[in-house]
Amino acid sequence: MNAIITNIARAQALATTPEAPERSVHLIDVENLCGESNPTKHRVEIARKRYLEAVWSDKTDHFIVASSRGNFMNASLGWPGARYLVRDGKDGADFCLAEVMSSEKLEQRFRRAVVASGDGGLAPCVAQLAGSGLHTVVVSSRNRLSRLMRLASHKCIVLTPELEEIA
Repeated sequence: MNAIITNIARAQALATTPEAPERSVHLIDVENLCGESNPTKHRVEIARKRYLEAVWSDKTDHFIVASSRGNFMNASLGWPGARYLVRDGKDGADFCLAEVMSSEKLEQRFRRAVVASGDGGLAPCVAQLAGSGLHTVVVSSRNRLSRLMRLASHKCIVLTPELEEIA
C-alpha cells in the first residue's frame, strides 16, 4: 500500500499552458529510488515495477533515468526504453535531473512532472516546475523523502513497504 500526500497550497495549480500535450515526464534518480548507491539490475527492475504500480503512466510519457556511470548498465537493463543520463560524484544523478528541469522547458512539452527522488536538493527545481504550471508529483520512500520535496510538489507518493523489505 502506498501513501499519498497532497500539498493543499498547490493542489489547484495544474498546467494551464494550452499548447502542452497531455503527457508526463518521469525524472528518475535510480539510486535514490532503489535505496542504495550500487543497485543491481534486479533491484532496478523491482524499483521500476513498484514505481509503475504507484504512478499512472501512458505510452506517450517520457522517462529520464539518471545514475552514476558505474550504475549505467544496471539502470539501462533494469529500466529499458528510457533516456539515460550519467554523472559521477556526490549527487551526480541529482545534478543531471536538475539540469533537465531547469533548462529543457518541460512546461511547454508536458502537463505533469513526476520526480522519483526525495532529495531536498531538487526541491527548488520541483518548485520552479510547479510555479510554471506543471502538475508535480514526487515519488520516494518515507525515509528518503525530504520535507523540502514534500513542500515543493503538488503531491507526494510514499512507496511502502520499503524496497529493502520486499527484495
